[in-house]
Amino acid sequence: MAFMRAAALRVPPIRRLFDHAMQQERENATLIAQQLVERQRAASELAAALEERQRLLGELAAAADERDALDLQLYVLRSDHQRAVARNQELAVALDAAEAQVAAAVRATEHVQPSLTPGDLSLLYAKLAGRMTLLSSEITRLAQPSAGGGTGRALYLDLLERALTGLLVEDTSIAPWSKGYDCELRLVGRDWPSTAPTMIGLARMRNLRVLTERVIEEGIAGDVLEAGVWRGGACILMRGILAAYGIADRTVWVADSFAGLPAADPAAYPADAGDRHATVEALRVSSEEVEANFRRYGLLDQQVRFLKGWFADTLPVAPIDRLAILRLDGDMYASTIQTLDALYAKVSPGGYVIVDDYILAGCRQAVDDFRKRHGIADELVDVDGAAVYWCKS
Repeated sequence: MAFMRAAALRVPPIRRLFDHAMQQERENATLIAQQLVERQRAASELAAALEERQRLLGELAAAADERDALDLQLYVLRSDHQRAVARNQELAVALDAAEAQVAAAVRATEHVQPSLTPGDLSLLYAKLAGRMTLLSSEITRLAQPSAGGGTGRALYLDLLERALTGLLVEDTSIAPWSKGYDCELRLVGRDWPSTAPTMIGLARMRNLRVLTERVIEEGIAGDVLEAGVWRGGACILMRGILAAYGIADRTVWVADSFAGLPAADPAAYPADAGDRHATVEALRVSSEEVEANFRRYGLLDQQVRFLKGWFADTLPVAPIDRLAILRLDGDMYASTIQTLDALYAKVSPGGYVIVDDYILAGCRQAVDDFRKRHGIADELVDVDGAAVYWCKS
């Protein structure tokens, strides 16, 4: 035994170091294996968490889409209610005398029910008014001899207005009440096309075209402006008209927040109490999208100028000297009265003020209040049962 202990003591130090190193290597290998297992477990948990996050994001996106759809439906219902109330008031006096004639005409038409509702009468009146606007334009055109390239110009503008309103391709409507393409609704501007740059319909577009051509032919001084442009279709038409007539000294002003409508401020504008235009996502169109629409028609140049921001901020300080056409499409009392307060004084005598949403209660009250305050007695001319215009005396 003493001999063996002596032999053990004689083991060289280098061997002891080697044995120690091997033991450390085994321990390190075990530790690394444990760490790898732990990392794999953590990676699995992270992958599961990411998958759950993607699922929740999908559910959130679906909920947001559903909310936007509900907001749009609510906006449409409120707008339809306002239209029905306004039209009922206008038709109350004449309803008894007109009901028998309208019922007979409706019964002769397959797609209209013989039992009329106020909404049916409102839509029928709008269609008739829209047709009258178009027929009046066509009669005027036929009565005037074509000269100086007038026929080619008219054909170009015909094509342009039909393209802008979606009539060429029968652009599907995104309006909740729509069951697809409806030429009659598009005529009076009640459809919201899915891709076309305007929702104002052919009758209102023709009205804008007729008045713009009129101020050019009569030499009424000033630029043209729309306040509230959506996708820019009406402004594109005005720029196309200037191009067709070779007009290089007038500007098309494109005024919009490009972020939708402002939240209602009942304290300042009681007529806007309960208004929810600000919540409608479909009304939020960026300036980049509007510029792209101008480019698509080859009409974005130095004669097109954008006024980006809320009307209360941009219109009072806009570098505009005179206007021949002032078109309002702001829907609300606040947007309408702010536009009139800032720009009406700049409309030249003989120029035109067009109000797209006169049928909406807030807009209508703003126009009536402004005209009464300033003693404006110029005749209000109906376009299609919803829009009106007057010539500034």
